[in-house]
Amino acid sequence: MTESAEAAPDPTNADTTEFSPTGASERVVSLDVLRGFALYGVLLANSVPWYSARAFMPRDVLLAQTDTADKIFLFLVGLFVNGKAMALLTFLFGLGFSLQLQRAEATGRSVVPMHVRRLASLALIGVCHVLLLWWGDILWGYAIAGLGLLFFRRVRGWRLVAWGLFLALVPMCVTAIPVVSAALRPLTPAPPDHAAFRAAVYAAITGDDRLALAVMHAKHALYFVGNLAPWYFPWLLGRYLFGAWAGTTRIVHEAEARLPFFRKLLAWGLAVGLVGSAIHPVRQILMRQGVKLPEWLYVVLLAPAEVGTMSLTAGYAAAVVLLMRRPAWRRAFLILAPVGRMALSTYLGQSLVCTFLFYGWGLGLAGRVHAWWLWPITLCVFGLQILFAHAWLSRFRFGPMEWLWRSMTYGRLQPLRLPARREELA
Repeated sequence: MTESAEAAPDPTNADTTEFSPTGASERVVSLDVLRGFALYGVLLANSVPWYSARAFMPRDVLLAQTDTADKIFLFLVGLFVNGKAMALLTFLFGLGFSLQLQRAEATGRSVVPMHVRRLASLALIGVCHVLLLWWGDILWGYAIAGLGLLFFRRVRGWRLVAWGLFLALVPMCVTAIPVVSAALRPLTPAPPDHAAFRAAVYAAITGDDRLALAVMHAKHALYFVGNLAPWYFPWLLGRYLFGAWAGTTRIVHEAEARLPFFRKLLAWGLAVGLVGSAIHPVRQILMRQGVKLPEWLYVVLLAPAEVGTMSLTAGYAAAVVLLMRRPAWRRAFLILAPVGRMALSTYLGQSLVCTFLFYGWGLGLAGRVHAWWLWPITLCVFGLQILFAHAWLSRFRFGPMEWLWRSMTYGRLQPLRLPARREELA
């Protein structure tokens, strides 16, 4: 069963980081579907603490507003969603780079100039995202970490997996050691008073001063990523390398011939992933109940929790690949493919819609909804995005932001409209 789609690609997709447009026959629909699933996970994971401003609410107000349904919902999101959507997106980013490299090598050209232009354009879009919409942008961080992929462009096979594990686990665990984190703390940007800063961010979110909101978004992006920087960028790069391994082995492209591997990946991914992914949600429950765990235990559990996240993500990916072989599931999953093809537009559109829903400049729902309400809210938002993606791609080659990114990367405006059909010209 082939996995081709009747559409031209965009730079957010795994098959599109190339020197010439990728043909429709080269697309792998499973990757578009996976990207669609990941984008809903990103929407839900970002809505729970950030868009809804729960992370910035006064603790007593937050606890008073959280009922049993909220606690169950938060546990399930922590177990099944948090971290997995981002892991899947970084995997697809690395896979895209490996395909770019293979195409460049086939033509005898250097991949470096195009890759650097692509990442510089992505970083610029990300900075605009922070200043105009939302502080939690991942694009500029992805762009910085993406430069590290250039050092691994000649690495192949299981060495990519080994490097991925090293970069994803070791820096994070080492920097969590108390003596190391204490030594790094003066070197990373931080507000002088964390409680006061959170209150200021909450006031900006619930207020209607757009300039004050932009300032607080920029500050929070700097503090948040700056505090994580010693391990965050290596961690991202490590996750990219898992995708690079999948791209160089073409394991997703040749899934039909490797179904036994995906069945094993599904079983082991779910088994290991559920155990490891339960670590942080259980820890949060204990903390809410006033149980104080020793600091060394937190450090020890970091690696198993990260392995759990990556394993469960792999299990999700394997499930999609296997279910795409069944006609009924395939038809259902294909509904998500256009959203996956418009990943950048969908991601930025989520920020636009959700800040309108929750921020003071829009409907102002921040601090006024229960956590579990975010599930139906995000389902409605994502449903509208699916409809928009289907309608848009029926007329255009790329999503609007994909077109902008592609035009910035190539330094010239790219064709956007699809060729007119014959019956329309008759």
